[in-house]
Amino acid sequence: MKNKNIPFRIGHVLIQVTDLETAIRQYQDMGFQIVPGGVYGKTHNALIYLNDGSFLELFSTNHGRVVNALLKFMVKIIGLWNPSYSSRLARYLPGQEGLRDYALDSVPGTLYQENIDKLLKNGLKLSKIRPKSRTEHHGIKLKWTLCCPDSILLPFLMSEYHPSPIIEEQDTYHANGAAAIHEITVSTCEWSKTYEEYTLLLGIEPAVTLGQNGRSCLFPVQRAFIHLVENKKDGIDHIILTRDHQSEQLAVTTPFILFTESQIV
Repeated sequence: MKNKNIPFRIGHVLIQVTDLETAIRQYQDMGFQIVPGGVYGKTHNALIYLNDGSFLELFSTNHGRVVNALLKFMVKIIGLWNPSYSSRLARYLPGQEGLRDYALDSVPGTLYQENIDKLLKNGLKLSKIRPKSRTEHHGIKLKWTLCCPDSILLPFLMSEYHPSPIIEEQDTYHANGAAAIHEITVSTCEWSKTYEEYTLLLGIEPAVTLGQNGRSCLFPVQRAFIHLVENKKDGIDHIILTRDHQSEQLAVTTPFILFTESQIV
């Protein structure tokens, strides 16, 4: 391995929902503060900002039968010349719900291109850098780029937003005490292949533990962890959030969002 300890942090986790307005109400009932992802009435996502600088993103790609069919067709067409990118996009198609994907940010953000160069030297297969943009709910147009590993079990890599989004103090306060992302658990049925890909991505070769259900290991990423586990399915199994110990309300959880009692400092 040519490059070790590549500086990344967990940037955000994507949670796919069928109906965005319904999901917003559900997450508000669970004690989360929700921020619109775009201009009211035109957005298809909503954000949950956390104190550690990361966030959860609720999103919906369900736009009705005709548009849904068109999206599916477009993904198939993309697969004719870029099958790895098409496979990642297919995971976002309507009809699915739950933890869909996650992003790593470079630390600091200015190391984005340098980190990508290091990954290529490590032998990791990556897509070309793709420009993206959206108008956030204050009406400011944000621009960024992202790069995707060929393996859909690996996170995509995000550049900094330009300009930086406006995040108010109240945007990061949650009645349930949610404070930070502590851990993301990723399941794989191809242990050796996925373990090697994560070592190339992060420049770390953590010790592997053999348990009753298979192998597992922890990849430290700044103050959080990526927990890779051997399983009969692929994908993000669950995430663990730390909870502000000063919170007086009990955390209400979903099947795939758990809480710890301690706060990362």
